[in-house]
Amino acid sequence: MFFNTVNRNLLIFLALLLLGLISFSLTLNNGFWHDFDFITLQSSLEMRDNPAAAFNSTYPFKFQPLVYSVHFLLFKLFHFNPRGYFIFNIILHAVNSFLVYTLVNSLLHDRKVALLSGILFVFTVGNYGKAVMIASGFEDLMITTLTLLTMLFYFKNELERDGEIRTLWFFLSVIFFIASMFTKSTSFSILGCFLAFNFFYRDRSDMKKPVFNTDLIILIFIAVAAIITKAIFFDYTPTFYSENPGVFKFIYYAAKNVINYMVRMIFPIHTSHLVTASGKAVVLIYKLATEIRVLIALTIFSYSFFGFVFGNRTIRFFIAWTYIMVLPFAFFQFPRDWLNIRHLYLVSVGFVVVISSGAVYCSRLISHRKWRKFIPLTVPVAFILISRFIIVQLDMSYENKVNQKDAAIQRESLAKNYSDVILKNNELRLKEKDRDPGST
Repeated sequence: MFFNTVNRNLLIFLALLLLGLISFSLTLNNGFWHDFDFITLQSSLEMRDNPAAAFNSTYPFKFQPLVYSVHFLLFKLFHFNPRGYFIFNIILHAVNSFLVYTLVNSLLHDRKVALLSGILFVFTVGNYGKAVMIASGFEDLMITTLTLLTMLFYFKNELERDGEIRTLWFFLSVIFFIASMFTKSTSFSILGCFLAFNFFYRDRSDMKKPVFNTDLIILIFIAVAAIITKAIFFDYTPTFYSENPGVFKFIYYAAKNVINYMVRMIFPIHTSHLVTASGKAVVLIYKLATEIRVLIALTIFSYSFFGFVFGNRTIRFFIAWTYIMVLPFAFFQFPRDWLNIRHLYLVSVGFVVVISSGAVYCSRLISHRKWRKFIPLTVPVAFILISRFIIVQLDMSYENKVNQKDAAIQRESLAKNYSDVILKNNELRLKEKDRDPGST
């Protein structure tokens, strides 16, 4: 039984990896162009002589030592060849897709819904692939890997060991939770999801079971201690808006951003060159964008309400996941007038689960209707086609950005710095050898 499960999971992972390679192979001829591409390359150059540079948090660097350390390992392998970084992104994306499948199957015990969720995620439904298609996008991929592993082990501990703290599952959840703090500031979103899980997964006969149980309190304590430590030793401060709009406007802008992010998972079109260069049909759709967004927002809130009232506890949890995970980006990351679908990568986990469960459950309700039972599955297929269209358009846009003068100048400057460092190190070794002919 165990070996059958392992073999089945291995086949599913390999299938998701193959889908990921097929879907994103078009990015392999892209290069470095994004600001964070050059920041991580600069960090890797500095880490050659000083590994402690991974903890540098002065501008333009952020406190992300695990991100910089992984990039340094990639840099030692691939140097300035971007293809290796993109292959790493695709593999990590496939791992995340498999973790989505595993997580959903563990909570829902429904392999069809879990498999469809993994497939939708590998096609980047809801986030549209920007994190995979930027060389330094593994920042978003890594935090998703660590978040999913943290949650998977926490959920196993809650469901199988009733939240005991002296278990392997809880120990692993703590390890990956701490690792996530060295990647990106999403720890309180993770805690929010744990809070929602504890609330929704209490049995009706055990409603007195505390939502703030011992293992959750331990994780909260670790998160608070981490923030204090980063503030004292690494000058860490959360990035709020660049202006101070006041309390009420701040809340208004944040709420507006939440709604906008939710809408963009379904309707990602916004003002850009991609819209004006994508044909008359896309331009026509964009002209109706405001009306479409209002309808989508009403649909999202209606479905959320319906899911909370009539859905099972897993559906309720993943609806809560979607709202909770988008909060940090609505409050801390960007000005009120800019939303980046790249940061929906982790958020979209809840979205693809809701889409998958809705399609599979509706199909089962009309399973006696011959071909009509496949009609609900057209919804996830439509999202896959939309995602594919956007990926192709983004790839063309990124290829143009790679060839722009500013990106070329930054690449040449970093390559020159790298060559100068190599030359200097070689000269130092030669001098050492001259002073000590017996050395090697």
